[in-house]
Amino acid sequence: MAYSDPACYGGDLQETRNIDRLAREGVRFTDGYVTAAVCGPSRSGIITGTYQQKFGMQANSDANTYQIPAQHKLMPEAMAANGYKTGLVGKWNMPYDRGRQAKDVFTEVHGLMNWVGDFWPNADGKYNGVDDGPGANHMDWLPHWGPERPGDEYLTDKLTRHAVEFIEKYKGFPFFVYLAYNSPHSPWQAKLSDRNETIAQLYSEPKAIYAAMVTAVDDGVGRILDTLVGAGVDPHTLVAFVSDNGPDSGRPSQPGWQSDWQVLVMGNAGPLGGGKNQLRDGGIRVPFIMRWPERIPAGQEYTQPVMSFDLYSTFLAAAGGIAPNGTELSGANLLPYVDGRADNGSRPHEVLFWKAAQKWAVRRGDWKLTNGNARGWGEALFNLRDDIVERHDVSHSMPDIVADLKARFLEWCSGLPTSASGLSNC
Repeated sequence: MAYSDPACYGGDLQETRNIDRLAREGVRFTDGYVTAAVCGPSRSGIITGTYQQKFGMQANSDANTYQIPAQHKLMPEAMAANGYKTGLVGKWNMPYDRGRQAKDVFTEVHGLMNWVGDFWPNADGKYNGVDDGPGANHMDWLPHWGPERPGDEYLTDKLTRHAVEFIEKYKGFPFFVYLAYNSPHSPWQAKLSDRNETIAQLYSEPKAIYAAMVTAVDDGVGRILDTLVGAGVDPHTLVAFVSDNGPDSGRPSQPGWQSDWQVLVMGNAGPLGGGKNQLRDGGIRVPFIMRWPERIPAGQEYTQPVMSFDLYSTFLAAAGGIAPNGTELSGANLLPYVDGRADNGSRPHEVLFWKAAQKWAVRRGDWKLTNGNARGWGEALFNLRDDIVERHDVSHSMPDIVADLKARFLEWCSGLPTSASGLSNC
């Protein structure tokens, strides 16, 4: 989901009433980042609470070979150690052929995907790529509206249902739910009941199907919030909403509904430049919201940079726990920064880093140095306050800032292993 897909981040394609409600009743982070511009490394950063590069995870190609040390506890393990019932619903995207599997670290697992899944069930009633359905090589990659058979359940709705059932089952316990939608993501498939004819006419059929996929996620957010209210646990429940990377790109679209149908850019990055697989902010700055009625004052906008690995530290602090022995977290507890306890002028992070093979970036304050820019530059320096699109490289006029940021990056990078699939290091 792109930065400006939700209306509360400037989106105007479709309504996102429930995501907007989260922002209205909580805190909207304007500079919320993920640890990578693609799904596998990004989700690893969330679940491990640290820079996933420490474990040799830099790109999706590392997904089945990198190793998280046993002493480093994953977020659900830490929550379970503090008495929480834990549930995974949806996309896991972590090492699954060895080590800890999802079923080993969660109380319950539903709708498990290691990469991607069809949004409509096959003739056997199973979802290719999901749970015990056939894998991605059996998927129906054709974009289309559904259902083709009356009564077939849309995958996004199915994942929401599982999360609702988990909450209702464990509402008498402390519970942690990792609801990991795979939408909006290819294959581009949506519910005909969510089709917006105006979007199809003003933009295109691809935009209409994308908007419908976002609508289904927004509806799911609404069902979760309504369930928390109905279960009587809403005031006591911290809800976070975050995307895993910026908008997807693909090949130029083809006429009709051919098997190679794609569009150049699906989502709306708004004022940001770039998208998925790029280290421009459009690829790594995402919708990032937290809501906790009894703790976080409503209607806030927080403008300092935060990172998705902060969620581990934040959830653990909310649970009254501490990091398990052997677990080194890179994230900060965000609660003091949004509930009024932090000193004025303090910030969660002095500097943030990104690295994927030869591409890297570092941000300190408003300054961002990167060599991963899509415009063909080498190292380029941008002031994000003045140039949020990252269009004007000022590295030649700011050599001291370039030297400082590069030295910080090299120091951080020098402690990293080569990636699991052999991608280059510093």
